[in-house]
Amino acid sequence: MDEALLRSLTPKVLGILVRRGADFAAAEDAVQDALVEAVRVWPADPPKDPKDWLITVAWRRFLDA
Repeated sequence: MDEALLRSLTPKVLGILVRRGADFAAAEDAVQDALVEAVRVWPADPPKDPKDWLITVAWRRFLDA
């Protein structure tokens, strides 16, 4: 697991969700959920594009909430 990668992507993913219309607190919760999922899934099956993966998972979590 590349913690530096996750740390560098987190503000970018958060900003994208907010620009899509999520309020900051809800976007932050969704991104945190996506990061937890990344830690769980990525060691066995790393994505080709980590940023897009995080955006997709976080946006889905936001919509589900």
